[in-house]
Amino acid sequence: MNGSIAVGFDFDHTLGLDHSLERRAFGVLAAELGTPIDITAASAWTLIEELLVPFRRADLSMAHMLERFVASLPPRARSHDLAGEELAERYRRACYGLIDDLVEPLDGARACIDDLVARGIPVGILTNGWSPLQERKIARALGDFPGPILVSDAIGAYKPSADAFAQLERALGCTASDLWYVGDNPLVDIDGARAYGVRGIWFDWEGTTYPDDIAPPVARIARLSDVATVIGAFLGA
Repeated sequence: MNGSIAVGFDFDHTLGLDHSLERRAFGVLAAELGTPIDITAASAWTLIEELLVPFRRADLSMAHMLERFVASLPPRARSHDLAGEELAERYRRACYGLIDDLVEPLDGARACIDDLVARGIPVGILTNGWSPLQERKIARALGDFPGPILVSDAIGAYKPSADAFAQLERALGCTASDLWYVGDNPLVDIDGARAYGVRGIWFDWEGTTYPDDIAPPVARIARLSDVATVIGAFLGA
């Protein structure tokens, strides 16, 4: 294969699973405050999702997200009168405490990374999320990852922005035209990569439908073991 190419990966639902870790941490926090909730209940799930979406876009701080969450709980939870940062610290601890039980690699993730490295292809991870949770999840799922790990919270750029992919490009020391990106989200991963000039490989391991209103990926795969095959075929190797 061409020695100048590099491969970037999304993490969540691409290389690893966390089984709704951040959502479950809301349940842990509520229990600590003396108001256990069933996070699988439709009302709780909807509330948590409405809080996580702007938080993940960096439109809402963790402290403010948790203050809003506690405000939705029964009065005895609010009686603790914890400030936002104190709530945030409890929430972080709850997330960290769930990592060992909930985080696991997707089938073939480690073998895919090892195969690319053995071929002399630099690899990296570009993931939306907060630091150091993402780094700890990656370490749990993959061990010592042999390349740069870029977490949106730490780099100040969020997929699908061009800046996020530009930072991955620089971290891997290649040009956008030589960079491939593997992810499960058509809009955030694949269209974001395409817009920056990166070749996107859609990892469709769940058998979903690709949106009609965005450009298609360079390739669609159902197994991570096909990443090297796709790149090799494209390059005629």
